[in-house]
Amino acid sequence: MKLTEWAGRPQTHILGLLVSLLAVLAVVGVMVGTLEYTNTRGRLLLTALLTGGYFLTSLPATAMPRTGAGRGLRTAALALAMAALLLLVSGVWLMPDSDGYWKATAIVTLLALGLACSGPGLTGGLNAREVRAFAWPSAALLALLTALAGLGIGLEVRIPFYWWAFVLLALCWVAVSVAIPLAWYWRSRGRPR
Repeated sequence: MKLTEWAGRPQTHILGLLVSLLAVLAVVGVMVGTLEYTNTRGRLLLTALLTGGYFLTSLPATAMPRTGAGRGLRTAALALAMAALLLLVSGVWLMPDSDGYWKATAIVTLLALGLACSGPGLTGGLNAREVRAFAWPSAALLALLTALAGLGIGLEVRIPFYWWAFVLLALCWVAVSVAIPLAWYWRSRGRPR
């Protein structure tokens, strides 16, 4: 089995999340046991939390098809998520004092989250026609939100209307995304068991 196949499996991400949570508990246990907080322990704790977050947020990307048109999107989503994790962990340990570094890190992280969350809807990983009808608008709204957030961070947009529009679009995305499991439930409710 290739490393890329192993790294892209949902079981690997769930195992990684559990190991990260155990690392968080171990670091917190040492802090409580010694009643001492140090910068190194704080960085270890933040690294474990960020790694757990990586495994949790990139989990939807593992639902994308491994073959066909979704293969490239799946690889891009997992690679962007790994790049975001490396940038965040490097920032925690190297502590760069650069606004440009943190802006780039925030944009890469947003792109990774947006691609991982919208990818299953874009690649046709959903079977039911009713569910797919909500998946495309959800994926399109998330792509738009990701682009708007990236531009807002990169260009330091401070116009209130810009961010109000962003919030309204985000609420629309939440509504459409909530409709996906509801449509799935509604469809499965009508099927005989």
